[in-house]
Amino acid sequence: MRIPELGEPALAAALSDFLTTAGADGADPYLAAKRALQTSGIELARAYAKVRAALLPGQCVLDWGCRHAALPWLARAEFGERIELHGCDVCATDDYAAFHTRCGLHYTRLAHPWRLPYPDAQFDTVLAGGTLEHVPNDGESLTELWRVLKPGGALLITHLPNTASWTEFISRLWFPAQAHARRYALNAFRQRLLHHGFDTVAAGHHQLMPSSLPAAWRRPWLSRLVAAVQPLNALENVWPLRRFSATLWLIARRCEGF
Repeated sequence: MRIPELGEPALAAALSDFLTTAGADGADPYLAAKRALQTSGIELARAYAKVRAALLPGQCVLDWGCRHAALPWLARAEFGERIELHGCDVCATDDYAAFHTRCGLHYTRLAHPWRLPYPDAQFDTVLAGGTLEHVPNDGESLTELWRVLKPGGALLITHLPNTASWTEFISRLWFPAQAHARRYALNAFRQRLLHHGFDTVAAGHHQLMPSSLPAAWRRPWLSRLVAAVQPLNALENVWPLRRFSATLWLIARRCEGF
């Protein structure tokens, strides 16, 4: 573990600059949602800050499910050229090429639901931000992540949907298309990781208050309300409120035996 190099405000500013100047298609609804509220970038910087202590200069890092490579960009903002960044997803190579180029990320489009086109033990670290809950088979995917990590390598998970999240409950009621079909409880998921060869060394809850809004709710007064309640996220790991946080984060290490 290391002492982080940038504070969260600097990380959020770097991400805002990345989203504004990368030159990608403004019609992309996914990017439009990320750009709509400043709080979305602040939330992502906070999530990265929870796991980044496991990133070190000289590492070879894979962002599994990278899309526009927001997490790798934050790593690039901290390390510059002292880190090697790879990314993979199901998106076409050209979809987010401007982001990948600016980030200096080597992108690979995936052709199989869970198999990864990398040799055994290639990566020091794997970033998995908001990915595991979307894959066809999360168990097979965890096995593949174990395979491509070096012994002792770190799996950094962020934005894993929390089974008791109150915001997820609202989404399931009013915006089911945006809700997650697969959700996780922290203690049970730590045990699940253990069965796939990962020892969890740090974990917690993230984001008690919402940081974004559905497109139908993007009104100036609601955006101001979302910004006003963000300080309540300081309670995201306080019992019993942590039970209702939106997502989970974990740092786990590949182990050869227990």
